[in-house]
Amino acid sequence: MELILQEDFPALGYVGDRVVVKRGYARNYLIPRGIAVELTSGRASAIKHVIEIVAAKKKKKKKEAEERLKDFLGLTLEFQLKGNESGKVFGAVTVRDVEVALQGKGLVVDRRQIRLVEAVRQAGSYEVSVKLHPDVVAIVKLAVSVEVAKKSEVSSDERESRRGRRRGNIVEDDSRDLEE
Repeated sequence: MELILQEDFPALGYVGDRVVVKRGYARNYLIPRGIAVELTSGRASAIKHVIEIVAAKKKKKKKEAEERLKDFLGLTLEFQLKGNESGKVFGAVTVRDVEVALQGKGLVVDRRQIRLVEAVRQAGSYEVSVKLHPDVVAIVKLAVSVEVAKKSEVSSDERESRRGRRRGNIVEDDSRDLEE
């Protein structure tokens, strides 16, 4: 059965494409959901008009995305993670962190538009892509540094008393038991 797609459908094609699918797939899935319409001589001219309107909208959205791309050029986001002296890093830079940082710069994007392969857990510079449109992708640089937390200088007696308190034991009460 020959159909014309009214919406982008990644498995088959894009708006306006002519596709050939099995009759059951077309009648039970594509046509009822409005994804495609059957190609007949009467509908072909009406569908062609709809496709022209959709193509104009797509072109306008692409142009808007290209204008937004200018805001992302040369943009570097800086992040600081905490770590210890042995090099272990606590936390990571995630897609959510990038989204919040972009919003802080006045750039509104949805986190699903941000492409980060995996969370950043080490210091260094990285690149993240932001998909503004299927044909327009902005590259944002991330500068990640690690702040080393200093060990607090605590005497061994204080550590012992802290351990006792953490476990629920009160150190002062132990001395009372010895007196009685």
